[in-house]
Amino acid sequence: MPNAFVRKRCFVQMTGYEPVGPEHQHRRFIREMARFQKTWNVQGKVSPPQVSADGSVANWTIETWGPNWRVSTDFHWFRWDDFVTADAAMSDWWRFPLGIAALLEFVLTGTVIRYFVVAWRYGAFFLSPLIYVLGMMWLSIAATRFLVIHIGLPLHMVLAPVLWLAIFAGLRWTFGRMVHIGYALDDWYFARDFIHRVRPQLEERLDRLAHELVRLIRDSDANEIIFDGHSLGAPLSLVVLDRALQLDPQLRTGAKTLHVVSTGSSLLKVALHPAAGWLREAVERVANTPAVYWVEYQALVDIINVYKVDPVAALGLSPTGKPIVKIFRIRMMVEEHTYRRFHLNFLRIHRQAVMGNERRYFYDYYMLCCGPLALQDRVEKPDWAVAVFAADGALESNPDAVPAERRASPAAAGL
Repeated sequence: MPNAFVRKRCFVQMTGYEPVGPEHQHRRFIREMARFQKTWNVQGKVSPPQVSADGSVANWTIETWGPNWRVSTDFHWFRWDDFVTADAAMSDWWRFPLGIAALLEFVLTGTVIRYFVVAWRYGAFFLSPLIYVLGMMWLSIAATRFLVIHIGLPLHMVLAPVLWLAIFAGLRWTFGRMVHIGYALDDWYFARDFIHRVRPQLEERLDRLAHELVRLIRDSDANEIIFDGHSLGAPLSLVVLDRALQLDPQLRTGAKTLHVVSTGSSLLKVALHPAAGWLREAVERVANTPAVYWVEYQALVDIINVYKVDPVAALGLSPTGKPIVKIFRIRMMVEEHTYRRFHLNFLRIHRQAVMGNERRYFYDYYMLCCGPLALQDRVEKPDWAVAVFAADGALESNPDAVPAERRASPAAAGL
C-alpha cells in the first residue's frame, strides 16, 4: 500500500553554481512547469515571488491539481546566486590566475586521482578546463611563432608577447565562450574557497539558511518536507541541514521526517579534497540522523555528477543505507528530437534534473515538488509512480489495482 497522498508540501531548493536571480528563477520555474502540466495532463498555478528582507530566500506558492487530487506547495529557494554573480563580474586578469591555481591545487593534493578512482568520467570532466586553457595557450604560441618566423612580421621581441596575448584573448572570447571556460574557472575557484571556508560571507549565509530551515521545519504543517540540492547546491544543502540539526537537536529524532534529495550532486567534487574533513564530518552526521530520508539520483550522460557511486561509501564513511542511490535516464525524460538537440551540451544535460519532463517518467522534478505522491513511494515503487496516473491526470481510485502492463511500460521502468 502507498503512503498517504500528499496534500501539502514544503519544498526547499538549493540550485547549483549559476548567476540566476529570483525573477529569472521564477520565470524559469513557470516555463518548465508548463511542460510538466502538458506531460501529465494536470493543471497548476504559481504565485508571484517574494524575497526575504535580507535577500537570502525567495519563495512562492504552487497549486497543482488533477481530476481527483490537489496539492499545495510552499516553495522556498535558498539563495546563493549573488556569490556566483560576484564571481562572474571578476576581470579575466584575476579569473585565470585564480581559476588555474584552484585547478592545480586539486591536482597537487591528489584529489583528481580520487576522482578517477571513484568515477573516471568525473575525472575527465575535471581535466577539461585545464586542457582547454593549455590548448588555447599552445595555439596562441604556435600562431605567434608562425606570424613572426614564417610570415616574417617585423615584430620586436618585446612586442611578440603582446601578439601572443592578443591571440589568446581572441581565443578566449570565441572558443572560450563556446566551452564556458570563464564559468568553469569561476566554479572551481569557488569550490576551492568553499573547501577552505575562506569566504566569511558565505559562511554567514549558510548559517542564516540553517536558521531559516529550522523555522520552516518547526512551523510547517505540510504532509511532507523535501530539501532538494542540485549540483554544487547538493553539498551546500547538506551543510545547511547539518547546521540546522545542530541548532535544534530535537529534529534528529523528531516526528517529522526530513526528506533530502540530491541530483547531479557535486558532493564528491569538494568532499574528496584532503582539506574537506569538516565537510565529511557533516555528511556523516546527516547520514546517521534517524529523521533524515536521503535519496540521490544519478545519470550516466551527466558528466558533472558521479554514476553508480554511493557518495558516503566513496568518502570512506561507515555505511548507513543513506543515501539511497537511484539511476535515471535523461533520454527517457524528453522527446527524442529534444534530446538530440541538447545531448552534446553538458550544462543543459546537467540541468534537466531540475527542469520539466516531456515524457512521463519515474523521475520528474515537478512531481517531486508539487505532485500528490510521497517521495518514499516514488523511490520504492518507481514503475507504480508512473502507472498510477491515468491519461487524464487522475489518480487511480484503487492504486494497488494498476494493470501490470502499465506498471511494466518502458517509461515507468526507466529502460
